[in-house]
Amino acid sequence: MHTLAWREREPSLPPAGLVAAGTVAPALLAALKRRDPASLQDLSAVATPALLVLRGDAGQLPWIDGVRYCAPDPDAPGLWLPTWLAPTLPPDLVQASLQRRAGHASLLLWPGPALVLGLDGALPLTAQVLDWLAREFD
Repeated sequence: MHTLAWREREPSLPPAGLVAAGTVAPALLAALKRRDPASLQDLSAVATPALLVLRGDAGQLPWIDGVRYCAPDPDAPGLWLPTWLAPTLPPDLVQASLQRRAGHASLLLWPGPALVLGLDGALPLTAQVLDWLAREFD
């Protein structure tokens, strides 16, 4: 297994999603539940037991203490990365390798905790999905 090296990205990418881990996820979900349901229609979510990923336009993303922001790489649009970091390897090659291994067209590559998460199955954010996620992160 190879370790991927990262470099700071200047300028940062504009956010197109966010990542919430640990106790930040329930706070994010509580903030989303307070919103008008119509404001959720352009957001989608993917979750693991420890991580919640929300995708949508920057203006629709909540600004909550502790979340980190992500976006697709301009040179590899199927590869979502932290907005402030880029891999030291060419992003298009990283994307091709991960897509071949993971079988997903759209992937989040995250440095801490280190993970690759398929984003193809993102669920549209609805009141029912929010309720389900709240129970899972409780």
